[in-house]
Amino acid sequence: MSNVKRWLTLLLALIALVLIGLNLTDRQASTGPAEVPSNDPAYTMQKNITVVYDPTGKLSYKLVAESAEHYNADQSSRFTLPVATMFNELGVATWSVRSDRATLTKDRMLYLYGHVEVNSLTTDSQLERIKTDNAQVNLITQDVSSDDEVTLYGTNFTSNGLKMRGNLRSKTAELIDKVKSYYEIQPKQ
Repeated sequence: MSNVKRWLTLLLALIALVLIGLNLTDRQASTGPAEVPSNDPAYTMQKNITVVYDPTGKLSYKLVAESAEHYNADQSSRFTLPVATMFNELGVATWSVRSDRATLTKDRMLYLYGHVEVNSLTTDSQLERIKTDNAQVNLITQDVSSDDEVTLYGTNFTSNGLKMRGNLRSKTAELIDKVKSYYEIQPKQ
């Protein structure tokens, strides 16, 4: 009988060790870093300010927003009420870009949605303001485009049309389709 007790004790000890091992492996697997589902933001922020410099250390652009969410899956950030300020090679603020919402992709394309307004911050530009519903701005080259209805406001003119392509550095914008322009001629003094 003592042999039976020994074997039974050994069997019960072996079962206990297996159960303890399984329990520990489940705990170790669950204590690792939790992965964020790809459709949820990796992090969110309120009152976000992003300042970006070029490789030479000069200010390139500044992006201020009410809130921001960053998504690791596609390396993009989404902003609420963003205001981007563009700077020239001398570090002078040249343009202000604002909208209701925006998405910034990893290749530095800023997609703007809802009440997009681009305002010149300098006095030497003939093009003073651009208004549209949706637009895209390449933050590196400062190319700007829109496939929606666009209104351009400038010194003594207003132009309206569909689809626009332009560049903020060169202070140019071209309306592509159904263009109507209104000019105000100032009398010589």
